[in-house]
Amino acid sequence: MFRNHLIALVVLCFLLCGLESRAQTDSILNVVDFSLDGFENLYVAKKNSEFIKINSEGKTLRVNSRKDLGAPTNINAENPLRILIFYREQGWLIVSDNQLAFQFEIDLKRIGFTDPTLTANSFDGGIWVFDRGNGTLNKVMLNATGVEPAGAIDLRQILFTELNPQRLITDGNYLVLSNNSTLYVFDRYATYIRKIELDEEPISLNIEGTNVNASTHNFVYSCDIRYLSEPSKFAAIQQPAVRKSAVTKSKSFELMPSDILKISHSRK
Repeated sequence: MFRNHLIALVVLCFLLCGLESRAQTDSILNVVDFSLDGFENLYVAKKNSEFIKINSEGKTLRVNSRKDLGAPTNINAENPLRILIFYREQGWLIVSDNQLAFQFEIDLKRIGFTDPTLTANSFDGGIWVFDRGNGTLNKVMLNATGVEPAGAIDLRQILFTELNPQRLITDGNYLVLSNNSTLYVFDRYATYIRKIELDEEPISLNIEGTNVNASTHNFVYSCDIRYLSEPSKFAAIQQPAVRKSAVTKSKSFELMPSDILKISHSRK
């Protein structure tokens, strides 16, 4: 496990730092957000309200859109069978299958959320919702009759701070809430475990087993959730401004402030 993790870190540094391994770069314009599933399929949300699924070979498989809601805030494909498309301003959440066919639509404000800002799938088929309006992490369940609230946790009473988090990720076993340069780690039931301090806000973030991995513009971090030790920290070549990044075995993805998603292919 440790050897594999070191290899993953080397790959992360190698791809993100713009080294000579990059042989070709593709670009997608007007991108709001992107997400990768466990099969290296790329899901893209665009400013024109289109959603695109692209496979690992770069072939466009599906396109869908929802023009009446405007541009979405983010798209989440962590669960490859259930894609979340979130509209923060409207408080509207679309749940689609992996073919981008819409299955459920949830008006989060109508069911009681005041300022929902982040969503993620839970391990038991529910959906996590962070409500900035009251600082709570909530779970809702989908059933045949609609959406049912399934509990709320007031994070202000646990973390003793006001939160304005940028990302919420989960692998089914852990949840990580990224709030500026601090990562708050919870188990699958949203029981608080620990926090991880970084030097900057992360541009990439993932959970691998019991490790939380993050990269910023200047550093790469890895931290074992099971211990309270500081994260391992590796210097990286300073990158240009990037809103969000991710890597696979053969590609790196960088969402630029200009809404251009750059996809770089490594030499084989």
